[in-house]
Amino acid sequence: MDRDAPDGVSLRALTNRILLSAGLILGGIAVAVAAGAANVSLLPGAVCGAAIAYGNFFVIRKILEKAFSGGGTVTRGFVVQYTLKFLGLIGVVYLVVRYGGLDLLGFLLGLSSLFLGILLEVVARSFEPNA
Repeated sequence: MDRDAPDGVSLRALTNRILLSAGLILGGIAVAVAAGAANVSLLPGAVCGAAIAYGNFFVIRKILEKAFSGGGTVTRGFVVQYTLKFLGLIGVVYLVVRYGGLDLLGFLLGLSSLFLGILLEVVARSFEPNA
């Protein structure tokens, strides 16, 4: 089910940009590994970080779609869900960093795909007419 936000702005495009940015990061690391400029141990950390970033945004999108589908009023349930999601993200990142045994640089590169995806979406929308 593809629902748009009340103002007609879809988060689907942003989801695709996050996936694109994760692919760019993983591809860039793969090229750097092939060129001998980086260690292959970056890749598992980057994949894990990108998966967490994508999963985090997926949950944010579902919470926002549910919260704003009822006429735009924000309830306490939204605040509780969003807080629990945030605490869950902190817990998952802590567990991965503490016990994951992954390369931290690769993990942070993968995790940054959320930021890069948002940046790509903003740049893409800035070139749209009547943005």
